[in-house]
Amino acid sequence: MKKNIGNAVTRNKIKRKLKYAIQKISTKKRIIDLNYTYVIFGKNNVYKDKFSLVLNEVNEMFKKINKWEAKHEAN
Repeated sequence: MKKNIGNAVTRNKIKRKLKYAIQKISTKKRIIDLNYTYVIFGKNNVYKDKFSLVLNEVNEMFKKINKWEAKHEAN
């Protein structure tokens, strides 16, 4: 995480929110392919947003990745 995003407390909270969102998604649904390495950039608004919104956005992101992957595997 870049240092231009808030102070250490802010960056750590963003990281914790994103990690927890990914953990919740990976335990409920099998939409995260463990054969890949994902790079996720957290922005300042993640710090201010409620966790439910962050969770929804991360979930939508992985759904889009899976759609893209399925489309390109078919070709």
